[in-house]
Amino acid sequence: MKIRDLILVLGVAASAASGCVVLTTRNAYEGCSSGDTCAGATVCQTASFTATGGVGTFCTTSCSVAATCPNYITNSAYLPTCVINGSTGLGQCYDTCATNADCQTGTQCAMIAGTPSRICVPIGTGGGVTPVTPAAYNACVTAGSACTSGTTCTNAAFMRAGVSAGNLCTATCSPGVDSTCPGWVAGLITCAAPQGGTVGQCMRTCNAESDCTPYGTHCAQAATATRTLNLCIP
Repeated sequence: MKIRDLILVLGVAASAASGCVVLTTRNAYEGCSSGDTCAGATVCQTASFTATGGVGTFCTTSCSVAATCPNYITNSAYLPTCVINGSTGLGQCYDTCATNADCQTGTQCAMIAGTPSRICVPIGTGGGVTPVTPAAYNACVTAGSACTSGTTCTNAAFMRAGVSAGNLCTATCSPGVDSTCPGWVAGLITCAAPQGGTVGQCMRTCNAESDCTPYGTHCAQAATATRTLNLCIP
C-alpha cells in the first residue's frame, strides 16, 4: 500500500470514531470529483480534452505555456505540458506520457488530435468537449494550420539523418535573437537557421530523447548557421 493510501485509510478510521468528515486530497493531474482537494497548486476542473470526448474532471490549473505547469508528484518521466482549447484559447496543464502506466489514478494516456503528443486525460462520460489545437513546438500534421502561442504548422527547416523533413508548430525568427520566439525560455527555446540560411525557425533544444518525446519530436544534432546544437526535430 502506498503511504498516501495508508494516510487516507487511517483518516477514514479516525473519522468513523469521531464523526468527522474527511475530505479527499488528490495529486496534481489525478482524476477528481466535485469537492475534492487537489495538491500542487491545482484545482478540480472540467477537462478540455478526454479519452472518449465526454466530460471528465481532473486536478489541473490554467496556463499559456508549459513552463508554468506544476511538476508535482507526477508518475510520468516526462514534464507536464500546456494544452490550449481551440475554441476558447484557454489552456490547461496535463501530464505527458508514453503509456497508461505514466498516468495518475483516474486518467489514461491519449493522443492529442492532430499531433503525435500523448497526455494523461480523464476517460470522460456524457457530453462532448472542444477539439484541441496543437501546441507550440509539437510535431503536427497539416502544414499551414494554426498552432498555439502564435505558431503555425510548418515544414521543419531541419531533418534527422535518413528521415524526411516533418512538420513542426513553430515561428520564423532572426538567428541570434532567441527572445522573439513564442514562449521563450533561456536555454530551452532558440532561433536556429540551417547552414547558409538567414531566416531561422524557433526550436526546442534538448539534452536527451526524453526531452523531446512529449512533443512528438526527436533529439538530434543539427548544424545551424552559427554552431552545432541538439534540437527537437520532427
